[in-house]
Amino acid sequence: MIDLQITGRHFELDARVVKYAQSKLGQLDRYILKQVPHVHGHVVLEFDKSGREDNSFVCEVSINLPKSQLYAKEATLNMYAAIDICEAKIKSQVLKYKEKHMPKRGRLLKFWKPSDDNS
Repeated sequence: MIDLQITGRHFELDARVVKYAQSKLGQLDRYILKQVPHVHGHVVLEFDKSGREDNSFVCEVSINLPKSQLYAKEATLNMYAAIDICEAKIKSQVLKYKEKHMPKRGRLLKFWKPSDDNS
């Protein structure tokens, strides 16, 4: 499980939002390589009055991995939607990280199939 530190900026964190963020972003560890021992993440949930009215809730996610730091930021009308969009952005970055750092031998053997053609 990813160790997430969730903070609120200009926003009262209630238990539902914290639980939702932990459930959505905490399940990203299933996409991370098993060789990575421990993963830390930081989530900032913010209410931004200065921006446009439809972008008042901001979610920033930062996850520290060995040799890399993943970051996503999204502003929407709803805090839950911002968390969902950040989760999708971080998921794609984690999959790219996994593809890049997977052992080369395992990556090649996974897609290689012997041909049945004896000619």
